[in-house]
This record gives sequence, C-alpha cells and structure tokens, in this order.
Amino acid sequence: MSRLAWCWSSPPWTACSRTSPQWRKPSLASKAVRTSHEQFEFRATFSELEEGLDVLHRSVQRLRAATGRAPDDRALMLFETALGEIGSNVLTHGRPPGTERPVEYALRFDGGTVVASLDDSGSPVHEHLAREMPAHHSESGRGLAMARSLLDELGYERDGEVNRWRLVKRL
Repeated sequence: MSRLAWCWSSPPWTACSRTSPQWRKPSLASKAVRTSHEQFEFRATFSELEEGLDVLHRSVQRLRAATGRAPDDRALMLFETALGEIGSNVLTHGRPPGTERPVEYALRFDGGTVVASLDDSGSPVHEHLAREMPAHHSESGRGLAMARSLLDELGYERDGEVNRWRLVKRL
C-alpha cells in the first residue's frame, strides 16, 4: 500500500506525516448532524457532481445556522469557496468510470476551526500538487491554487487506492 501526504499551511507549505492526529480517517456514516455553538459535525456520501455540490453547500449552511455565524462571515465564505473548488475536482476526477465507491465527506467545527475531509477513489493527483496559479490564458488549473490561498491548511494524502483531502480554516 503506497502513501503520499502533503499539507499546505499559510505560509509556508510543508509536507506532513500520516501519523499526525490531523490525518485520522473519518468513520463511515450516513448524514448526521451534531451541533452546539462550540461543535458541529456533518457526514455524507455522494456520487454525482450536482448532488455533491448541493450537499457541500447545504452542509456549510447548516454549520452557519448551528453556530450562529452571519451570512456575510468572510472566513466562512472563503472556506465554502475552497470547499466548492476541491469538491468539484473530487467529483469530476475522483470517481473513475465503473467505480461504485462514493465520495465520503465530513465537515467538523470545533474550537473556532472548521475542517472538511473528502475521500475518493480516483487516480493519484500528486503531479498537480506543486502547481502555482496558472497563466492568465490557461483554461483550467486554478481551483487548487485558489483553494490553497483561501485556506489556512490544505492537505492531501494518497492512502493505497484512496485520495484523502483535508481543508482547514480558522474562523
């Protein structure tokens, strides 16, 4: 089983270890919400792009409502934008034709920090991880660079046949 892990912090971007606590794999569960003003948790699985993006958006709406954050909370808006970018990439590239494994998603808020994790069974993406913002005339490739700039941390790990993404924003 091969493993590859990367973690970007604003700034600098650094490699991280699979053994650090931030890489605990979320347990599988159907949609569940646990809330308080201090904690929030949401889990889901999905397979289709439109369905998945709706779930990601609704989960952030639920987080906002559960924690009493204003609709114009800038940090949460930046997080949601990055989540949409990474989520769109995962849903577009993370499900090879013929796969039955859905994307697994977890969103947690605790102690003023929001953390999302997305697991997919697509091809490894390490060849794209070093990319900076592409040239202005490029038609693609901006999502990952943009997400990095909007988050406090963006982590990626290849664990066997699974890509694991971790997005962190301190609110």
